[in-house]
Amino acid sequence: MTSSSRKQLIIYDLDGTLVDTAQDIAESTNHMLKTLTGRELPAEEIRRFVGQGLHDLVRRALNTADEALVDRGTRLFGEHYAQHLLDHSRLYPFARETLHYFKDRIQAVITNKPDPFVRPLLRGLGVERYFAHVIAPGGGYPKKPDPTALKALIACARLRPVDALLVGDSLIDVETGRNAKVLTVILTHGFQEPQALRAAAPDALAADLSEFLTMATQQGW
Repeated sequence: MTSSSRKQLIIYDLDGTLVDTAQDIAESTNHMLKTLTGRELPAEEIRRFVGQGLHDLVRRALNTADEALVDRGTRLFGEHYAQHLLDHSRLYPFARETLHYFKDRIQAVITNKPDPFVRPLLRGLGVERYFAHVIAPGGGYPKKPDPTALKALIACARLRPVDALLVGDSLIDVETGRNAKVLTVILTHGFQEPQALRAAAPDALAADLSEFLTMATQQGW
């Protein structure tokens, strides 16, 4: 833990942090796989592919270096997922309470999820209004762990890195926060193995958003 100052900018990852999207992603991935290969993968295996963007997820699911096949798979996934975005996806417990707690600060999402899916998901879950900024691939910034988007948000708000807090659930988020010199809290309820997250030594770990909210209150964030 490196800072106990009140934070003015709160940045969240999306999948595995605020929203449990695992089942809808798995079903769209398996739709794509079955169409192209006739096979499917267990949902638990697919969830480990989430975090570095759709192209990476499709490539890993197909286990191929054939870029034409990956491009076709990406299109198939996207067409299916756009129609099933909210079939099973739900806010994690205490997500709404967390957003309400920070409602008088600037709140933002930075995600590697493709841009066309992000606002419809937030809108469908009833939380889009909390976010002053939503940044996803296709919006002009490189994907995480590149810190450009995070640094741009800080500069836009005329703040310093010490004034910001990043909340995520992955090794990508650990690296992003480190690259931007921003305090980073990693939740272990998401899509990556807790052991790997602990080994990455983020600034702080929380089991879930309830524990994070308690931590934020105690630390004066």
